[in-house]
Amino acid sequence: MLIYIIFNEDYESNAKSLRDAVKAEWSDSSINLMGTPRTLYQVQLDNEIVFSDDSVTDNNTIINLIKEEL
Repeated sequence: MLIYIIFNEDYESNAKSLRDAVKAEWSDSSINLMGTPRTLYQVQLDNEIVFSDDSVTDNNTIINLIKEEL
């Protein structure tokens, strides 16, 4: 499973926390972190956008959204 976390530089700690939470749930997943100057926090599962907003949300919400896509 390939997950992309695209984040505004202000959300870097949130993105790293999410990366760790996803790895704890799915240890065999590959995760790409991509910082952007644009105000954005987006999570993609392969080519599908799971979450996209101008602000972050909690890790459990995003993990549940990923589970729904699987």
